[in-house]
Amino acid sequence: MNDTNRETILNALLGQFGDNAEFAMELYAQYRLDPASVGESWRATFSALEAQTSSGAPAAGTAPPRSEAALESPRPPAPTPSPARPAPPPARSGEEAVPMVGGAATIARNMEASLGVPTATSNRVITVKTMEENRRILNRHREVLGSSKISFTHFVAWGILRALEKHPGLNDAYGEVDGKPARVKKPHVNLGIAIDAARKDGSRTLLVPNIKNAEALNFAEFLAAFDAMVTKARKGTIEPDSFLGTSISLTNPGTVGTTASAPRLMPGQGTIIATGAMDYPAGFQAMREDMLAGLGVARVMNVSSTYDHRIIQGAESGQFLSRMQDLLLGADGFYERIFSDLKVPHRPVSWQKDENPTVFGGAGGNLEA
Repeated sequence: MNDTNRETILNALLGQFGDNAEFAMELYAQYRLDPASVGESWRATFSALEAQTSSGAPAAGTAPPRSEAALESPRPPAPTPSPARPAPPPARSGEEAVPMVGGAATIARNMEASLGVPTATSNRVITVKTMEENRRILNRHREVLGSSKISFTHFVAWGILRALEKHPGLNDAYGEVDGKPARVKKPHVNLGIAIDAARKDGSRTLLVPNIKNAEALNFAEFLAAFDAMVTKARKGTIEPDSFLGTSISLTNPGTVGTTASAPRLMPGQGTIIATGAMDYPAGFQAMREDMLAGLGVARVMNVSSTYDHRIIQGAESGQFLSRMQDLLLGADGFYERIFSDLKVPHRPVSWQKDENPTVFGGAGGNLEA
């Protein structure tokens, strides 16, 4: 295979898999050495790309894909060159500039091009006490049954799906019709979940597969699909289709202590949600747990919504986060539905105003079972 064909295939993998392209490129390198070393679905994907490249036809992913809604519906626009920028300074004495090649170089170029996507970010701080208490009840019950644990990420992801019922526009994407701006309305929610996975050499990589048609699942079905996807991603057995068609994503940099972030928005999506570390507000972190409990101070979590500003405005993003907050505090039977779907014979905890007159005249929040 000559360098031109190889570059075409690498660009096609980048176009198809976006942030997951590095993972796909690693598998492609394995495939080139030994086709049997990758799964059947990956072999079919790579074989098709090589056949298209050899025939001179555009490789899959190099042309903008059509919308899922209809053949003549809006399509994502072709990438435009990033504006000219000053060249980086030359290496100084003692420094060594190591050229980036192959997949790493292709991804770096794509990062430059992504700066042409106009994004903005909304943030909201949400108390996690209701999630903590309901998670504790659920996991005690599931431990008796020998079932897997519920995580905070499960709750947040489910909150995204339920919030989209009132604010479906955040599941849309930007596209073009005859070169003119258009909103691409997605028929389903393919929820991407950022997963930290280990490579064979011990290094880490971030994969973002998605749960297809997630809006149609009950919580028990969603939990099973979520956990199965994470297991496959970490074992390296996930299929190519799992990375395609993502409409909205969730990432959790809070696992490494990050309090807030505005992650990169992938083409073809309108929004990415990020959650930060769960902790007490900074001014209370030196206080004892019993004092915090007496004051009614709970741990909080920052949630951000980074969105394509061409189709989503700040008010809509802010309203979406407000809806997520209400749901995670228990509005509209959010936890009752979860408990029912999991067949848990207990009553969930709900968020209520604190009426305790012994603490500052009764102001604050309280939980009632």
